[in-house]
Amino acid sequence: MSESLADKAYQHIRSQLLTGKLAPGTRLSNRGMAKTLEISFTPVREALNRLVSEGLLEYRSGLGVFVPTISRREIEEVYELRETIECAAVAKVGGKLPEYVLAEMAVLLEEMVQIGQMIQQEHGKGHDQELTDRHTQIDLSFHMLLLQAAGNRLALDTFRGLTRMATVISHSFDVNPWGELARTRDEHRRILRVLQEGDTAAAQAVMSEHVRGGCQLVLAAYDRHYMEKSADTGRGPHRGPAVALPLDADEEESVA
Repeated sequence: MSESLADKAYQHIRSQLLTGKLAPGTRLSNRGMAKTLEISFTPVREALNRLVSEGLLEYRSGLGVFVPTISRREIEEVYELRETIECAAVAKVGGKLPEYVLAEMAVLLEEMVQIGQMIQQEHGKGHDQELTDRHTQIDLSFHMLLLQAAGNRLALDTFRGLTRMATVISHSFDVNPWGELARTRDEHRRILRVLQEGDTAAAQAVMSEHVRGGCQLVLAAYDRHYMEKSADTGRGPHRGPAVALPLDADEEESVA
């Protein structure tokens, strides 16, 4: 089995998840994915197993692999853990960040400002999502620099997993970023300023406010999503798909 085929399948499915093209509750078919990618079941199965291990997909015994349906409490838990990790990193490195790290953070902030200006210019012209995704990646890189400087590998790996989950959640519930991009940049600017000043307590406070604000944005989108869905169907949020689909008769199970 070619490793490159498994990686191709992994990257394709992961991209579909991170851009919201796979809705919560969707069951992923080995046959469908293999046909789309024009490869065999085996690399698709390996890719799905990898995504399950990363928490981006979930395996349900006897049913197959699904895009997780996230509860309101799970969203809160993702952001609570992220807040804990990031504030701990600030406490560890506050007042001790090397100048080159602060300089790199300043460069990323300037890139965010430039992309924000481009988004305003391109709004409604068909390039919004690509630019917004780029803005998000730079945003995460800013935070990653801080986590890397703290030097806790386990915290860094956990943070990566949390940000992947947060990205899927944001796209799943159609979080509208337009009114928030300027706020995000302003908060990054405040975080950088207090880190440059060596004010650890202030940096923790601003970081906490920043992460909690992101959580509230996602929760508002979640509530809006299910209010609209309830109005259409008369049903509120639920765990899992409305109807559990069986595996295809001739399809291999995705998790051994």
